[in-house]
Amino acid sequence: MTDRLVTPTIEPYRGSLLVATPQLEDPNFRRTVVLMLEHGPEGSLGVILNRPSLAAMDLALPDWAVGLDCATQVFSGGPVQPDAILALAPVSEPWAGSTRVTEGIAMLDLEADVGFGQIDASTVRYYIGYSGWSPGQLRFELEEGAWWTFGATNDDLSLEPSNCWSQVLARQRSAARLLATHPDHSFLN
Repeated sequence: MTDRLVTPTIEPYRGSLLVATPQLEDPNFRRTVVLMLEHGPEGSLGVILNRPSLAAMDLALPDWAVGLDCATQVFSGGPVQPDAILALAPVSEPWAGSTRVTEGIAMLDLEADVGFGQIDASTVRYYIGYSGWSPGQLRFELEEGAWWTFGATNDDLSLEPSNCWSQVLARQRSAARLLATHPDHSFLN
């Protein structure tokens, strides 16, 4: 069975990736890559990196983003609180109003005052909703083989959504890379 062939190599942490295994059939998470924003005893929270949303960006945006055509930058972060908005951006240094997620990615406080020189608004990705797990729930799902856990790279935020799952698997130095070309619907072969 593939879930035993490729076991999680690391414990989840802020900035790690959860990659759905081929056996995860839940339509909310099938073939998703989730960037972990928080993981601890209180539970876990992340956003799906490869699920573009059809939602219009008619949300209340901060001054620095008003007028920006963000149609291709809106993603469904997950099924929890579908009216919540989170924003991630590539950054070299975090600033007041941002929280470092990885070495090169920060979560933005959409209510903070951001100077125009601090951020390239065209690189911000907006997420509607998020993915969340109660205490112990993610551990159970990992043990059941629903997810693999890998380290993130600074480029993960800009991966093409349609290839994100395969690209993350292909770069692994474990047997996971063998599944990068796993067909979406293997039962049709």
